[in-house]
Amino acid sequence: MKRKSIFYTMVLCTVLGIFTACEDMFDLTSSSVQYEGSHDINSPADSLYSVIGVLSKVQGIADRTVLLGELRGDLVDENVNTENDLREIINYNVSPSNPYYNYSDYYAVINNCNYFLSKVDTTVLVSNQPVLLREYAVVKAIRAWTYLQMTLVYRSVPFITEPILSVVDAEKDYPYYTFEDVCDYFIADLLPYVDTEYPNYGEINKIASRKMFFPIRLLLGDMYLWKEDYANAFRYYAEYMYNEELGTVSNGVSVSGFNANTNDFAGLSIFTSTDENICIIPMAESKLSGTTTNLNNIFSSTDVNEGKRPISPSYAWKELAEKQDYAYEQNATTIRHIACGDARAIRDYRLYEWTDGSYNPNLPDEEEWYRINVESKYLVNYKYRNRYPLPVYTIGNVYLRMAEALNRMGDCESAFTILKDGVASVRIVDGNISFMIPTAENTGYKGIHARGSGAAGKNDEYHLPTYEDFVPSSVEPTVTAYLVNDTLYDVSAGVVGDTIVYFTVYHSEDEGEYGQYAVSEWRNPDRKKDKESPDTLIMNVYPRNYLVEKVEDLIVDEMALETAFEGNRFADLMRVAQHRDDPTYLADKVARRKGENHPRNEELFVRLSTPDNWFINKE
Repeated sequence: MKRKSIFYTMVLCTVLGIFTACEDMFDLTSSSVQYEGSHDINSPADSLYSVIGVLSKVQGIADRTVLLGELRGDLVDENVNTENDLREIINYNVSPSNPYYNYSDYYAVINNCNYFLSKVDTTVLVSNQPVLLREYAVVKAIRAWTYLQMTLVYRSVPFITEPILSVVDAEKDYPYYTFEDVCDYFIADLLPYVDTEYPNYGEINKIASRKMFFPIRLLLGDMYLWKEDYANAFRYYAEYMYNEELGTVSNGVSVSGFNANTNDFAGLSIFTSTDENICIIPMAESKLSGTTTNLNNIFSSTDVNEGKRPISPSYAWKELAEKQDYAYEQNATTIRHIACGDARAIRDYRLYEWTDGSYNPNLPDEEEWYRINVESKYLVNYKYRNRYPLPVYTIGNVYLRMAEALNRMGDCESAFTILKDGVASVRIVDGNISFMIPTAENTGYKGIHARGSGAAGKNDEYHLPTYEDFVPSSVEPTVTAYLVNDTLYDVSAGVVGDTIVYFTVYHSEDEGEYGQYAVSEWRNPDRKKDKESPDTLIMNVYPRNYLVEKVEDLIVDEMALETAFEGNRFADLMRVAQHRDDPTYLADKVARRKGENHPRNEELFVRLSTPDNWFINKE
């Protein structure tokens, strides 16, 4: 559909008065609310129905946001049942006739937002409080999120901040914005409302209304992360977690009944915190009660698709899960390493069946959760089985993005702490942000990796990269340094830190140049001499960027294990490729969907090595 045709449709809808509140599941007292062009929003009742109407439009982009975020990534793949529309997305050759080529659903959200923002009277006071300002902030956040999702798919889109209400409006030439432009605009647009309290409508269809609104601090964190302003990204993620008192709560999968003879397990326990979802898109339970999600029929074999699921989990995802080391804490002194891999894969696809029809031999046949629909060879993705709210932000993915920002700031240890040990709470004192680590008495929090890989905090196999992991490509670098009162001095750098230490050393192979290196091992670290009579210490060091990228690899893997099939994957790969200034990072991941035992898709690799090909390019 041509761009102006989309905008003409908006005009027609406006003329007919179809800027409505969501029907059925969102219906509070009536089936619709109609606005005319002259209608102002100047009462809490008006604003309530308006916000609910905007949320109804967000439902219309929920499934496509998930699909466009996953089908372009490396965690899913096509199969013999894949519909052509989905196959085109997977293979990056979307045709104009493909319904996903059309971005009109996104503009349905945006135009509703623009209409509300142009009509709401934020000066209205109730008990001397600007009550409509709360909804104003909510709608600004929805608009920002929608634009970001759209530009991550279509790269460059018409940018419109006023409602299209007439044919004249539709005929205007609007500027095109990329996701970089969108981040710049909406950071400035949202910052004044970062402390604005959101409204509370109680429960709507048994879902807390506050979880339907996009937190501004998390949106700012995302946009700063895209801009590679890592300090501000970390700040806004941390501030949100601090304000909401959210740590890495115990959530995930554990195995039980360890069998020493088989090095396997007999049971599976899924434990979920009711507060894991921070922000969701609510979907109706049935079409009779509103807009439903079709994701279960896409990711799973169901009665609706006659057992022929159109999308399969990729072998790359299967292999990633299976190669994880599950640490089973048999008792206080014994850690076993068992063969199940990351248990979140078992949770997500309860029947471990793959596209060739085979089953994982490590899973015992007698378990009830393993026997479900075996006769029909159904495969159920439990993330979407009977799931009506679709997650936008969860505690897990926010902490992983926080780790991504921290790592890129150079604090690799704290980033890794989120993965291995977890965070009981975030503390902010005098503007300084720190983590409270779980203790023996505070066992309700786990590192994100422990959500699927057992006792990660006690697993010596899961550790920060060390010097032994680094194989230098040239002469092993060394540096001469000395200690004074526990403070390290380097002949070229002066005073440096005393934890993970970054300092400047001489490149023996690049005469006259200096570079950043990180200490991995001290030799004789307890020796202390005064500055007047220094004793030298020879230290093994390796490039700082090596450590950053190795921890980032762990974070990216964790994102795949924790948030698979939720619509985040392509954006995660794209962002890291941007951090590294290396489009082949994304290209290689996607071109290896079929796993280690299958050749890389060279045609796809070459195509995706050019970032312009990552997007659905509009006319």
